Amino acid sequence: MELSNDFKSALRHFVYYYTNGTLQYVIDDNELLKNINYREDLKDEASLVEQAFAIFANNIKMDESGKVLNFNHAMKRAAQWIRFVCREKDDTYQVEPEFENWEVELY
Repeated sequence: MELSNDFKSALRHFVYYYTNGTLQYVIDDNELLKNINYREDLKDEASLVEQAFAIFANNIKMDESGKVLNFNHAMKRAAQWIRFVCREKDDTYQVEPEFENWEVELY
């Protein structure tokens, strides 16, 4: 089975928003990544970025034809991970709801 064009588009857009620093503007939550320079914070943390992409991919849901059904949700879950790992020492941010094992699985 090949990846659907809709999934390829969703992945491309997620990568685009992540790499140009505009993820916070497309997740329907203006506060989650506010004042967090995640690209700078994670530039030397490949495994943390890998985890964000895994969370995005693990959360994507598609119908039988490959149409992505929850693009914003998958991006927001990845953004929650980014927010969590980029928090300052005194920051008490917690992911809600907490990540389930299947969401953070690396394949």
